[in-house]
Amino acid sequence: MPTGSKLVGAVAFFAIGWLAALQVLDTLPEGTPARFFPLTIALIGLWQGWMVAGRHAGNGMTSAIGSGLRTSVQMAFFGLALFALRTMFMRSANLRYDGAGEATVEAMDLFIEYLLQSLTVPIWGVLLVGGVLGGILCEIAARHWR
Repeated sequence: MPTGSKLVGAVAFFAIGWLAALQVLDTLPEGTPARFFPLTIALIGLWQGWMVAGRHAGNGMTSAIGSGLRTSVQMAFFGLALFALRTMFMRSANLRYDGAGEATVEAMDLFIEYLLQSLTVPIWGVLLVGGVLGGILCEIAARHWR
């Protein structure tokens, strides 16, 4: 059921995802194709903001901060998993792997590689500070629109 806190969570975490994706673009090597990267991460943020932060709003500020941080971490997880799987599928289309097992192991390796590349202060700073602020905004929306 749509609520004000879900709408605020969706919009807030869309913006947080967009800003975090822009920070990631600064760390990528020049010439890396990333045409839809910010939009994709922002849409993951919209989905997570609606489903996680918006749903758990109304339980107090401490819970709101926790759900905001959880939303940001889940955004990062789903974004990393999506792009690791995308890279694995693109490589498998070029017949790079001998079997499904090798492709699965490569997808996990890519996930870990992308995670280690993302461990920078600007990226996680946006995600963590944005998660706290997004959770607080959802809580304020839940209090005002009951």
